[in-house]
Amino acid sequence: MLSPLSPGSFNRPLSGEGATRSQPSSAPTVNEVIERVSSSRHGLRFPDELLISRDPQRFNTQLNLQITAVQRATDYLAEAELSLRGLAQAMSREKRQLQLRRTRQLVERRVQQSGGTVDRNFNTCLDRPAQIIFQCEALEALLITEQREIITFGLGEGTFRRWASLVITPEMSLMQRIFALNRALGQFRIWCYYDLPKQQLLFTLPESQWLQQANWTVRGGGVCFAADSLTLLHPLPTTCFEQQLQHLLTGETTAVALSAEQAIRHLQQERQKLLRQRQQVDQQLAQRSIPLESQQAYRLAQLVRQQLAECHGGFRSLNQALQCQGNLPLAVVYQLIIGE
Repeated sequence: MLSPLSPGSFNRPLSGEGATRSQPSSAPTVNEVIERVSSSRHGLRFPDELLISRDPQRFNTQLNLQITAVQRATDYLAEAELSLRGLAQAMSREKRQLQLRRTRQLVERRVQQSGGTVDRNFNTCLDRPAQIIFQCEALEALLITEQREIITFGLGEGTFRRWASLVITPEMSLMQRIFALNRALGQFRIWCYYDLPKQQLLFTLPESQWLQQANWTVRGGGVCFAADSLTLLHPLPTTCFEQQLQHLLTGETTAVALSAEQAIRHLQQERQKLLRQRQQVDQQLAQRSIPLESQQAYRLAQLVRQQLAECHGGFRSLNQALQCQGNLPLAVVYQLIIGE
């Protein structure tokens, strides 16, 4: 769910952008500035450009990032669906093998091509990092043990290893034990919960940190885990849509019960969710305050220039005042400056 459009700092071009230009551009005249402001308000586009907008009064940084995430997820899911539909068409054996190879590469490069906006189940994650769900059977003993034990987790290698500890007591309920686990493992950005239908202890972790779990160890008090050595934990990811799709593309149809029609239907459902989120963004942009007219923007620029000239070195105070105005609605700032 995209957060509402909030006033804030406008986007600025990247610092290295000017270095890539072959010739320095001359300063625009007043008429050119007025023409640009007027032309940029003619239509509502979605969006202008990726991440950095050339129309800074339309997008703030937060909304620009959200629009970029929506667009990257939409492009990737559309390409994946189109690639799967291509496999259903009649073609020669050579073309089919080529299409299969391209589709497998598209699935394998999901993180890079989607920019991390699509997780392993091909669900969109626009406002949070993509998560990976895994299980660790060795830790389920902590939920049923009836003896007191101090558990110490370690993540990393050598001097870079991080530690986190918790205490399990017999009188602790299931929820209290899960709370203690989350308080300790939260330092590693690991979150655990108990799946009642499956009667399973499951964990979630940002997908970008999954490789670090190869060095996940634990030390106990001799009850659930050894006290004189570190026990290497072996987390196992749960079965996901990505794995089923890979089996389907490699011809291992006996491994999963996923058909091409089901895969396409799943992608269509996710694209429908993105379409609704995209419509919400368009509504947010349409409900914004009435933009300044070209002459009003020009008058404001003249007033700001006049204030800068009269501040006599008090630029810091004026800068703080301008930053405070960035957190106010546009109409309020306009009324304060113009005095109307």
